[in-house]
Amino acid sequence: MAFADSLFALRSFDPIDVQLHERPCRYPDGLRPGGAGFLDTVFANSPYLARLARTREALLEQLAEQNVRCVIGRLSREVMAAAESADAEESLGASLRTLKGDAHLAVGLAEISGALAVMEAASILSEFADACVRAGLAGLVRLGADAGKFDPYTDINNPIPGVFILALGKLGASELNFSSDIDLVALFDPDLLTGPVADDPGKRLPRLIKSLVRLLEDNTSDGYVFRVDLRLRPDPSATPPIMSVTAAMNYYESLGQNWERAAYIKARTCAGDKDAAGHFLEDMRPFIWRRTLDYAAVEDIHSLARQIQAVGDRAKIRPGGHDLKLGRGGIREIEFYAQVPQLVMGGRMPALRKRSPYQALTVLADADIIDRDSAESLQGHYRFLRTVEHRIQMIADEQTQTLPVDDDRRTAIANLAGLPSVAALDTQIVETLQGVHATFSRQFSHEESLADESGSLVFTGVEPTAETLETLSALGFEFPETAWSRMNAWLAGKARALRTNRARQVLTRVAPRLLRAMSETSEPDSAFTRFAAFIEGLPMGVQPLSMLENEPALARELVTIIGLAPRMATTLAQRPAVLDVMMETRFSTPLGDDESAELADRMAYQMAEAMDAEDAMNRGRRLVREERFRIGSQLLVGRADAKSAGAAFGQLADTAIKAMADVARQQIEARYGPPPGEFAVLGLGKLGSHELAADSDLDIMVIYDPAEGQDEAAPAYFTRLTQRLVSALSSPTEEGSMYETDMQLRPSGKAGPVAVRLSSFGEYYQASAWTWERMALTRARVISGSAELTKRISEDIERALTSEAEPAQIVQDVLDMRRRLERDRPAKGAWDLKRRPGGILDIEFLAQTGRLLLAQRGQYQRCVDTATQISSLEAAGLLTADEAQSLRQSMRLWLNLSQIIRTAHGSGFDPYSASRAFAQRLSDVAGQNDINALGDFIEARADEIRTIFETCLGKLQDDATDQPPRFVLWGARSQSGD
Repeated sequence: MAFADSLFALRSFDPIDVQLHERPCRYPDGLRPGGAGFLDTVFANSPYLARLARTREALLEQLAEQNVRCVIGRLSREVMAAAESADAEESLGASLRTLKGDAHLAVGLAEISGALAVMEAASILSEFADACVRAGLAGLVRLGADAGKFDPYTDINNPIPGVFILALGKLGASELNFSSDIDLVALFDPDLLTGPVADDPGKRLPRLIKSLVRLLEDNTSDGYVFRVDLRLRPDPSATPPIMSVTAAMNYYESLGQNWERAAYIKARTCAGDKDAAGHFLEDMRPFIWRRTLDYAAVEDIHSLARQIQAVGDRAKIRPGGHDLKLGRGGIREIEFYAQVPQLVMGGRMPALRKRSPYQALTVLADADIIDRDSAESLQGHYRFLRTVEHRIQMIADEQTQTLPVDDDRRTAIANLAGLPSVAALDTQIVETLQGVHATFSRQFSHEESLADESGSLVFTGVEPTAETLETLSALGFEFPETAWSRMNAWLAGKARALRTNRARQVLTRVAPRLLRAMSETSEPDSAFTRFAAFIEGLPMGVQPLSMLENEPALARELVTIIGLAPRMATTLAQRPAVLDVMMETRFSTPLGDDESAELADRMAYQMAEAMDAEDAMNRGRRLVREERFRIGSQLLVGRADAKSAGAAFGQLADTAIKAMADVARQQIEARYGPPPGEFAVLGLGKLGSHELAADSDLDIMVIYDPAEGQDEAAPAYFTRLTQRLVSALSSPTEEGSMYETDMQLRPSGKAGPVAVRLSSFGEYYQASAWTWERMALTRARVISGSAELTKRISEDIERALTSEAEPAQIVQDVLDMRRRLERDRPAKGAWDLKRRPGGILDIEFLAQTGRLLLAQRGQYQRCVDTATQISSLEAAGLLTADEAQSLRQSMRLWLNLSQIIRTAHGSGFDPYSASRAFAQRLSDVAGQNDINALGDFIEARADEIRTIFETCLGKLQDDATDQPPRFVLWGARSQSGD
């Protein structure tokens, strides 16, 4: 009896006086006294298990000699065998009922002994229930086929192609109770039906499902198989027991509710056509897992919890008579605790999509959405409550989770649970229920006072109360009447986003928190005005306001960002789903700490999930918009500087270009066949140097190399591909545009072909390119393309930059171009840090000219960012140490200021119309006290940079007659060999 100790002697009980004739059956031969005592105690406390044992001596022998998992596995196989051998529905039902009794006895004894943990026992029972449903369906189809109702099946696990049964509830989660019903939803795909059933599925299939339910539910002297609940199907009071997938999808897409979304978290295929079921569940995924964070579902689920607990005495915590499932602190609260963040965030975080609430707690903790201690505590409580629930059900096989009021009956439960007394059971029950409810309540603790700590806040009525105006004044509002009037209008539904009663209710609750956050900006009136623009621009209000209600920290940060950045506030109002990114842990993670492949992996996931090219473009646009918002927010609050932001914006653009290049290639391949060669995307300008800003366009060039014999086909093919790439990046879709693109830096600009042949690229830049075109190549970088093609393009760039040219002519060309730009496209003002004298263009022109001169001298070295280029000029003696330091510091300052300005305001910035908080943020970047001091500092710095520029390249006035500039003299010396 190798396994006797693993089952009957694992748990010892105090011996009880039982006579042999009182035992329900003969125990296995050779059973040790402890094992016999275990069985005596179990059968004395569980009349149901004792009744099962009366006719199952052989099963007890097997359990004494075999591993219980092997025993249950054999029973499941016998279930499927019954489906193939039964000669009538009655004999099939009898076989299934007998085997269910075997399984119940085996699992019950194994769980009580500790051979099976409660969660493993629930999983095994779920697998057995699956087998029974599959066997019932297959057996009925086989018997029906004999009568000509169905085609004979060729696969017992898929007896009618197109028909499938989903498991939901505890069965779907593989956590079936000991005496649970099973929640099933039966569906069919009419396009997959064949044979007689295809002729009239509306009659034959409902009869089949009704027969299956009857087969499983019929309660005879042998017991029953499983109680079946079909009420989780769409509109169960008005629909047949099996529906078409089309009708089901129409219902969920138009009328589906949040509780149904929560139910479908646990949905999985139980029986029938797995492929058809898989397609249906895939189609259901957008319904279950919303693309945006769905905080509006939180209130629905919390409301459902309150409704459940409001029935009878469920809201009271007491040992006797408490409902361990639906009562306060019970199993349902743990399930809701896990399902709420799953529903809210599961659309964005696939790792959260666990059917089991118990397992969901672990992944939620892994994702830092709930704290680890709470997750582990709730899992411990869940195991205990499920254990006691099973013991309650083992007594009489009743579908109940309510603790008996009678002390003697609770004593039996305590005995089966291995607790020393009913008092110990009661104590642990109360502690567990209180612990669960405390944790559950913290998750839904957003029901706040409608007042602020400073006083009353009432925004209804025809005029403000004196107390409300005093409170607003105490919060720092200079014009409290204005704030009250705006809030009053919102709560009267005079904003598009607040026309529904539910949206107004959420705003009423969240208003004190928002006003407090505005107060903390030190400029509450301005913050309120900018927040008003955000609210009044929203297309709908329930979702974003629910998010603010549930996430206090988000409300504060949002008010801060909106107060600093009107441009970002406009983006949020137009696309409130962008708020979702603020809830991710990585939102506040420093940009430099991002995993190198994380962004690419996220984009790859979105592309893999896309249904078609348009969906791929929409998904790409959403990801880019969210990531832009994250980078911009970090700039605004000081977590990132221009260097890290420029690199992050650059990496984002690289990722988007690669993804859209794949989309474009797939579109062209689908229509015109495989490419007649290979292509690469070259990044130039600030894209090439990874110095992009939030609103930068992308300077790109597509270079292709025809395959052998494809010279004629390649130009048209890659022209189409380039046009499709530009469209994928730039064309507006329902999600807007991703990037503006600029292809004018390609050879011959607008007059040249949009896709450049590799051989033409090399020839043009070596023989025909203007100086400014070679300057552009100093920052060129291959973004997308094979390693071999990248190498060849890089070699062509090096040859172009090192091709012989007159140094003095290079300098003169650059000077002439800077003059033209200053004349034809002058700076818009002193704060136009790119075009103004001494601004970014002066530094870039100087650095790129120096790089061209170094290349002429044979000192070519790849470096695309401006700071590194300046350092290389210093090392070569083209710049003094002080000049190089001034250029690097000024470039860093210009980029820091322009990044923040363009993120917050876009172009045309007027510092005197900015909020005081934003003006101070800019001043802090340069270490200045205020915006006026910053303006003076910028002027002084710009004058210094213009002086260095003219020293190196020459004065911009056409009539300048000073001595030749330094770069010309340096070039002349290099030519003479000095």
